[in-house]
Amino acid sequence: MTGTDVEIVDEFMVRVAGSGIYRHMLNENMADNGYIYRQTLHTKQTILVENPGENAVCSHCAKRHSCRELLDLSTPIVLDGHVLGVIGIICSTVEQRGVLLENIDRFIIFIEQIADLIAEKAFATIERRRDRQMAEVLCRLIEVIDRGVVVVSSDGIIQQGNMTAARMFGHERDLAGFRIDIDPTGDVLYDCEEARMTLEGGSRLHALCRRIVLPHSDRRDVTVITFREARDFLPQPIAAALETRSPARLLGHSPAMRDLRSAIERVARSSVCVLITGESGTGKENVAHAIHHTSARRNSPFVTINCAAIPDQLLESELFGYVRGAFSGADPKGRIGKFELAHGGSILLDEIGDMPLYLQSKLLRVLQEHTITRVGSNQVIDIDVRIIAATNTDIEELVRRGLFRLDLFYRLNVVPIVIPPLRDRREDIAELAQHFADEIAGQAGRPREKIPDDVSNALYFHDWPGNVRELRNAVEYIDVMRGEAGSMNVSHLPPALRRRPPSPAFPVSATEDTKVETRVKVQVGEAERIGAVLARHGWSLEGKRRAAAELGIGIATLYRRIRSLGLSERHPSPPGFVASPGGTKKGRAIGRELDSEGRASVVR
Repeated sequence: MTGTDVEIVDEFMVRVAGSGIYRHMLNENMADNGYIYRQTLHTKQTILVENPGENAVCSHCAKRHSCRELLDLSTPIVLDGHVLGVIGIICSTVEQRGVLLENIDRFIIFIEQIADLIAEKAFATIERRRDRQMAEVLCRLIEVIDRGVVVVSSDGIIQQGNMTAARMFGHERDLAGFRIDIDPTGDVLYDCEEARMTLEGGSRLHALCRRIVLPHSDRRDVTVITFREARDFLPQPIAAALETRSPARLLGHSPAMRDLRSAIERVARSSVCVLITGESGTGKENVAHAIHHTSARRNSPFVTINCAAIPDQLLESELFGYVRGAFSGADPKGRIGKFELAHGGSILLDEIGDMPLYLQSKLLRVLQEHTITRVGSNQVIDIDVRIIAATNTDIEELVRRGLFRLDLFYRLNVVPIVIPPLRDRREDIAELAQHFADEIAGQAGRPREKIPDDVSNALYFHDWPGNVRELRNAVEYIDVMRGEAGSMNVSHLPPALRRRPPSPAFPVSATEDTKVETRVKVQVGEAERIGAVLARHGWSLEGKRRAAAELGIGIATLYRRIRSLGLSERHPSPPGFVASPGGTKKGRAIGRELDSEGRASVVR
């Protein structure tokens, strides 16, 4: 409106904008003659010079005698106390100079307002550039973090997320654009907020997370959420124990083991409760794991807790978990319980008979309502867990004595599975022993070696009160005691197995008579065992069924053995025994008689 020229220089005295004659002089460095601007940058004040070239500010300017400028009005462009540059109004005619001086106050206000507008524009530009830089840094940062990260706007839309988060929700691409709902449970575990996270489309995650709220340039905050699955916060030994693994093989081809494997396959098709009973060392945990591994839950956790190994006052917190400050001495970070850890999978409550009564009522509620509540919390948590219980005690006797709830027993005993003791399935002893021997040899880096027949016989005739566990210990004992010996023999057996001298099975160097005599001894021992079992249960059809069940064989097999061994109700221990037709002429002539103490002895 006055025809004056305007120019802008930056803090380095470089002209970045201009009008009139100055618009063709952009990017010119004015360090040699811009003394008025230099003074403005230094003082951070608006300066009016009415006589450029003659003013003291211009005393060092090389062009002061030929200066065509008649008036300079300049003001600093300041942002957060830092001078970004100077804007100046230059009058080059007397008329321009007169108009500006007549309205000098208005021009000063005008130029200072323009300087403020430029500062605001510079601020917005800097902020946008900073946002872009921060976004780039954030992108690179969240991709290398070993947990899920999402940046969520105030309306719940994911602005950005890393691939770890995408994989945790089962997606193969970035989650940007998806809506996410975060429902805190109110509990704090491991110094993290527990929450149920639901992604648009239905994917859900039980997570422990941390939130960081960041201010955004458009005054809308964004929240950076880092999270991991709740299971990932477990101490390493516990987490390792939850890893899915193949179950131990259920070895043996006896009728009892075939029936057991068949029962496992049938039970695995459903999610009903199972109560496994059997003597100590029979492999109840292996059977429970076989049920889990055969079921549709095989890819979910299998959690084991021994109810007898944990003090009563701590068992509740182990099963249900607890929150921060639940009780004195508790981990201040809180802890997730075994039921939650087994969500979607199976939990084995071993030695269930040792669970205290007050906890039995809580377990009954879990079975009825499929929910738990952590110690010290009011949060009700839904769980989907198959419960398998195991014990070597007589639960029904505990019920009669008032030590176990009858209603809980009925709830757990939907499908009972009884594991036969090893002495009732002696046919499996040789196979089990050889498996353990091969396993031990493999761990030691030695070639496998067949167990000699005399050692196998000694193992066969032992009663094995410790069952499969005791058998494995015996094989390990043999391995240790043999030392550097060439082959294992009966001298390496544990003392309990050496008290009764074993009968060699069929050594290569034995005569035909010795082989037959050994065969007869084995059959005599079997006849004594079957006769004793029948004596207990009776010779009726029902008695034979119970006897077959105790022996771990089918009823038809029992009848065949009764006939082949010459047993009867009148003669449960027959006075004579005829070897099988496959024997030699001498072998068929071998008989059996009882000595004065009633023990069997072989005679010719």
